[in-house]
Amino acid sequence: MITTVKRELISSYCNAAYTPFGNTRIRNVLNDFYFEGNISDVDDEVTKVLLLGCGDLRNTFQATTSKNPPNLEIHLNDFHPPVLARNIIILKIVSAHDFNPDNDEDFGFLWDVWYNIDWPEKTRKRFLSIVKELSNEKLPDNVSIPNNYHLDKLKSLWSNWHSVSSKNKTDSVSLLRKVWGQRNQCLLDLWDIVYYPGHLRDEAQLKNADLFTASLNELAEQFLDREYFIGLAPCVRKKINDEVLECYRNGSSRRQNNDQPVCVNPTLLNPKTHDWKIFCLTPFEGYLPMAKGELITSVEEIMTHSCSEILKRLVSSYRSRIPTVKIVLHLEEAIKHCYSDANKFDVIDCSDFVSRVGLANLVVACCRKLSDNPNAIFYTEIVTNSQHSTNTIVETSLCASLSMIPTIYGLRLADHVELRDSAVDYLRCKTLQSGRPVNLCWQKVPNFQNLKLVPSPDFNRCITKLAKLCHLTTFSKPASPTSSVGSEIYYTPLTFNYILDSMNRRLGHDCWIPDLLDIAPQFILARKTLEHWKNGKKMMKLSAVIQSIVNSNEEPSPLLRLVFVRKASFVLSRDLSGPDVHFIDNFELEFNPTSKGIKLETVSFLLVCDHGFFDETYAAIVVNSINGMPLLFLEPFKSMRVEEYLVPYPSDQSKSQLPLNPKEKMYMKVESCIESEKQYTLRIAIECSGNVSGLKISTNEQAPCESCHEITVSLTQPSEIKPLSLTFPFPILAKNVQATLHRKSRHADLLLKKSLLEPWPCEFHTKNSKWIIDDLVPWENIPHTAEDGFKNVEHHLSSQFVSKEISFTRFRDSKSSALDNLRLKLGALMFGVVEFASYGRNDDRYLLKLHRPLLTSPMGNPILLITAIDGNLTRKLEQEFCTTNSNVPKEVMDHLRIYEEVFQLSTLKLKDQLVLDAETEEEFQLLRFLLRLNSTRIEPSKWQKKNIPLGGRSPWLATFLSPLYQDSVSTESIEDEPADEKCCAVCKKTPEKLKRCSRCRSTVYCSVECQHSHWPMHKLICKKL
Repeated sequence: MITTVKRELISSYCNAAYTPFGNTRIRNVLNDFYFEGNISDVDDEVTKVLLLGCGDLRNTFQATTSKNPPNLEIHLNDFHPPVLARNIIILKIVSAHDFNPDNDEDFGFLWDVWYNIDWPEKTRKRFLSIVKELSNEKLPDNVSIPNNYHLDKLKSLWSNWHSVSSKNKTDSVSLLRKVWGQRNQCLLDLWDIVYYPGHLRDEAQLKNADLFTASLNELAEQFLDREYFIGLAPCVRKKINDEVLECYRNGSSRRQNNDQPVCVNPTLLNPKTHDWKIFCLTPFEGYLPMAKGELITSVEEIMTHSCSEILKRLVSSYRSRIPTVKIVLHLEEAIKHCYSDANKFDVIDCSDFVSRVGLANLVVACCRKLSDNPNAIFYTEIVTNSQHSTNTIVETSLCASLSMIPTIYGLRLADHVELRDSAVDYLRCKTLQSGRPVNLCWQKVPNFQNLKLVPSPDFNRCITKLAKLCHLTTFSKPASPTSSVGSEIYYTPLTFNYILDSMNRRLGHDCWIPDLLDIAPQFILARKTLEHWKNGKKMMKLSAVIQSIVNSNEEPSPLLRLVFVRKASFVLSRDLSGPDVHFIDNFELEFNPTSKGIKLETVSFLLVCDHGFFDETYAAIVVNSINGMPLLFLEPFKSMRVEEYLVPYPSDQSKSQLPLNPKEKMYMKVESCIESEKQYTLRIAIECSGNVSGLKISTNEQAPCESCHEITVSLTQPSEIKPLSLTFPFPILAKNVQATLHRKSRHADLLLKKSLLEPWPCEFHTKNSKWIIDDLVPWENIPHTAEDGFKNVEHHLSSQFVSKEISFTRFRDSKSSALDNLRLKLGALMFGVVEFASYGRNDDRYLLKLHRPLLTSPMGNPILLITAIDGNLTRKLEQEFCTTNSNVPKEVMDHLRIYEEVFQLSTLKLKDQLVLDAETEEEFQLLRFLLRLNSTRIEPSKWQKKNIPLGGRSPWLATFLSPLYQDSVSTESIEDEPADEKCCAVCKKTPEKLKRCSRCRSTVYCSVECQHSHWPMHKLICKKL
């Protein structure tokens, strides 16, 4: 089956190294999945989980630590046979009835197989027994491989590893020495790839060390910097440094090192050549950063013991769940697997693929694999850089704003990337990161119901962008290997097809015809081929043998494009823009094993039977799609092997039911629905005779949420007309529906505003676990040092900003973003000592009670508990109380009493209050959104439950504030910019005498009072702090 992803040359020589074990911290993929139902009634219900590109088994074992769901079926997919072959060996080891993870010998055997480069004799013997049974298809009882071809490949690997481990003593020692030498060479070669040729030599000369020692020292130093341990004593750090050095030097780590190594771990070698192709790894990266209490500092081998204990807990959890957990393995490319396998899943994790696949390819593939469970989710991961934040990358990659994604892709991004609060983990690291990985959670949204969406300028703009990205004739530059930016270069015409198929299936009709879009003529043949395949016409698969290969040393590995071009014109000019040039981006590479590995031999592609294009004057060439340089020359068309292609088009061709005209004589129907980034505009026809009146709009809004997905349109007259219910994928503001009834023309116009800055209904009414405020411990602030900043609140607050954006000149600038202005005010609220604050714009204000001290969230960052109320409502009630002559309603009196008690109005002094003004309406709406969103994430404190009315339509909120960290990487030092020399930083007055801040000498004030009032905000960026 052809794939949506543009091919890379790296796939043609599969000697490329794979990663045998993970180097990122495990996470529980079931954490955000809400399992509904009474457990006693669903004993047979199975929750299905798919780990695409699964890597090692740590995430699999971690999933079993969740009590719910009770029955799991975990599908493990990976493209690399050694990964799955190793995983089954480990499952076989830990599933044995006599295996005990607390037994040193048993666990030592597991650790050897999983991580160590060399083995003692007792490990070799046990390993031989395991792989022999697996070669005879004696898999663990709860493990299955449905595809026999995949099973045969894994059996071949197990036999290979059995053969390597069965060598005599002389051959085993010889191979072990060879592998040690190759591994050491990899440690030297690494730096030329990571930095530049000669980097290691320069470091060695600088430190007066040999190359190998310099490499080890650099690796150990980067280990401690990258995975920074907070607050460790120097002696502990030295122990860890020595242990890491030893692990890098020897390639193994053990609690006891008395056993003599006799053979190499064959699962870490290239199976064809038995060479070492893996760059430096230690077992430890995959367990960092460690949670409090996980680091065991009372032993010599601190890292080995600490990581071992974590793995023991995971293995013990899995062993306890074996009767209720099934493991299914699939050896296939991730995107291909999504279209070839019929299973649907409740949870999908594909965190490692965006940079080499493209976000749109991954999102569309995973969406079709999600089950109909309303709580079903999938995860992706993107990597930001200094110029691109998460929301920028998402919107650019998907060619749609966040508010248009639900319609085009049928999904919502459950993470509010517009607030950019995802980078807390990276404050633990001392060194700057080249990119920050950000995990994103996706969920399906409701489909449109009873309405027909028609093209709009905003929608057409999205589709046009997408069409261009999927049919690029030229590329500006390759995708960044350290960021998700630019991964759109992996899109192909089939990407565009699948996105349109998915969209049209949900919308119920073909609104957007690809032929009408401005697509380059080089793709006419490709589009025709895909449309014929989609429509079920007869297709031919052509397989062409590679005649010659042009040597390419390009880095990174070039992306491939198959080009059909006239030989004569290509010889004269390498121009690929002519009318007789055809591009094919969706094709397959076929490999054959050799004594030196796997070699690319054949290129396969699809054509319609009556393509009528190619004769002996045409050549088929695979080129570098970035620069057009030829890489592979294929055999002539007349020599190619031709066969009928019987694989059906994979996308579901069933369509949603369009709204039909009801059988009744009188009815309402939506004639048109136009969607933009901010609203829906509807025209509803009223099919009847006689007068129409009494237009009424109702919604399914559930307080405290102010948004909804459904509205119902009804009329008083004619009474025979049934109400019309409508559903929208993006929620609308329930109180902002504008409806106009046109009696003469018998139609109604509706304008529905999208709830862009309001939590979704599912967030207000979720039953997922929340932070229990009363269980959180107070924040313990530690002075900021060069080595330790994570426990310093000023460090957290300043990390909301990137480089020189932190300046009051910039914040007074009209170009300053509302989000940055909000961040600065958050700093003033969290860092100050006042108990009460007012934050708003003009008459729209929130009154805030600040519950100090700061608390430590489960993520480890500081949060400030808030009791908030809409000040505008309180002011209106006060006016009502003062002006009403009759008896004041009890609810008004109760509200005013609670308000007075919470804010201590009788004793409140001016110095105990902080008044903050939002610079723009957008800033105030962001604050409102943040307060309401955070209220959905916590279980209120006992004080809040006792003293304020919560839930329903209560104006009170139990919420919190925390830093809104940058999710892009800072590449510059934090510096203050010169302030306006003539303007007070607070009141903006320009008196004759101005006072300067005595610390930074850059910010000026007109009076001591202004300086004192400004200090909470200025302290965050003052140069001397």
